[in-house]
Amino acid sequence: MQIPRPALPTGRLRVLETTDLHMQLLDYDYFADRPDPHIGLIGLADQISALREEKGVTTLLCDNGDLIQGNPLADYVANHFEHDQTHPMIAALNVLQYDAMTLGNHEFDYGLQFLRQTLSKAAFPIVSANIRSNCGDPLAAPFTILEREILLSDGTRRPIKIGITGFGPPQISDWNDRGGGADVCVEDIIDAAHQIVPKMQAAGTDLIIALCHSGISSAQSTSRMENAAIPLAAVEGIDVLLTGHTHQAFPNPSIADTPDVDYTSGSLHKKPTVMANFCGKSLGVIDLDLHWKASGWSIADHTVRLEHARPAEGDETLLRQNLRALVAKPHAATLAKMRAPIARTAIPIFSYFATVQPDLSQQLLARAMQEALCASLAQTKFAALPVLAAKSSYRFGGRSGLGHYIDIPAGPITLRDAAAIFPFADVLCGVRRTGRQLRLWLERSAAHYNQLRPGHADQPLINPQSAGYNCDALYGLTYQIDLTQPARFDTNGQEIDATAHRITDLKHKGTLISDDAVFVVATNSFRTKGGGGFPEITPSDIVYQSTRSVREQLIAHLKQAGTIIQPVQPNWCFAPIPKTCAQFDSAPQARHHLNDPIRHIGPGADGFETYQINF
Repeated sequence: MQIPRPALPTGRLRVLETTDLHMQLLDYDYFADRPDPHIGLIGLADQISALREEKGVTTLLCDNGDLIQGNPLADYVANHFEHDQTHPMIAALNVLQYDAMTLGNHEFDYGLQFLRQTLSKAAFPIVSANIRSNCGDPLAAPFTILEREILLSDGTRRPIKIGITGFGPPQISDWNDRGGGADVCVEDIIDAAHQIVPKMQAAGTDLIIALCHSGISSAQSTSRMENAAIPLAAVEGIDVLLTGHTHQAFPNPSIADTPDVDYTSGSLHKKPTVMANFCGKSLGVIDLDLHWKASGWSIADHTVRLEHARPAEGDETLLRQNLRALVAKPHAATLAKMRAPIARTAIPIFSYFATVQPDLSQQLLARAMQEALCASLAQTKFAALPVLAAKSSYRFGGRSGLGHYIDIPAGPITLRDAAAIFPFADVLCGVRRTGRQLRLWLERSAAHYNQLRPGHADQPLINPQSAGYNCDALYGLTYQIDLTQPARFDTNGQEIDATAHRITDLKHKGTLISDDAVFVVATNSFRTKGGGGFPEITPSDIVYQSTRSVREQLIAHLKQAGTIIQPVQPNWCFAPIPKTCAQFDSAPQARHHLNDPIRHIGPGADGFETYQINF
């Protein structure tokens, strides 16, 4: 008779993640100018406190980057920052006793000096294995080792050494032209991981956690991958991943599992992984059941979940009050500034159908970019080339949430509205593109849509894995998108069918565009450098780069225009498909802006409404 082995002593380690907070400390939507109880670090604070206080559980709290930029409050703080001040977001992380954070790409948007001053007040380690500064002190340590104790099921406490490292997209040094790109070197994520993991193991780590400011994309590793979470999970020695950058929610049971990704339980290559959406919409929670034996620690089991931000119940806790006080003065000053009118509009400007038909908010920005680029090229050899503009919507609803739309009624246009149309610090670029390259640009954008079956109704229009901010429209051209055809690219920008052609009838001023026709396209620096899975533009084809942000160009355009009276221009549409329709979700308010061929169907999920477009 075989004697059963005694069970190994087991203890629990809990890892909590915030990611892509984008300066969303408060439960306030600066772009809509109203409270929103479903966003903000403040809405997660009490849950963080409760999870840390659970008896018998050792807890770590980490932030995964893109912390200090992303809304008007961030801009105000950056413009009024005093050398001896503590940045409000760093102060908040100090109050909540974070254990570590890594750097995201938007950390660099206000320059290296501002970033150094901001990080200097952190009471926790900043880690990154693949980002380093070429001048001055290091921005981050390659890794840190946290020594903690785990309470085991046999009543004993055992020490554990937890190694934490971080990674950011290699394109950081390219994207952040204002952030000292030449002074920052960013290595390939996978190459850096292969170098740092053995060093962490040699330093005696029992468990390695990767703070990966990079998304879940292709399983195949390629050089300088922007979203390399799956190949990173395959690196031997990494035990747990906290991911971000792409603003997704993971786990996400609505997406089918793949051999490398378990969307239901939350793992990559069977390693526990989480991504906590963005702007404090949710908190990532990984519970690890650890076995201990004389030879070391091992993960016996894990659970991964997301906890969503919650409004305060009754009077606010002292913790929430303290967090709110950290930013009370800059919050009030930001609201006063952002409510200042800069122009007027005679017609409503909204983004409820931003990827379903031409969108006026995008066209306003495109006009501003075209005008600025034409003026800058006037005395150059490129002045004779046609100037186009490429833009997508950053407030398109979908996975970003119910309140994530632009809605400007007839009347004043404020600085807040301009920030909603373009919330980032990217600068304006002009890039030379051929007719063929323009087609491929649009084919990449058209990956946003599902392939439709002719003669069928109620088909889902939008690919759920696509983000609206990667669905560019090209202004200055007219074209159709034929959704009976398969997509040429997947939603990560990888070519999957070189024979597929969704873009048809591509014209400039009524004339079909040949493959060798040449244009200049106004776009932002993020897209120019390959952001969002678009091809990186070679330096020889970047014909202009401004020192002013895209948003500054928009504000100047609106002030000069005075009053917006020109309605949206129908420069693109879906190709007709007889007896066919498809459905998509948008906000309830979209019902007030219906136009052919869109009609309202009824209630959708999570507060959205369902709409139908006929082809």
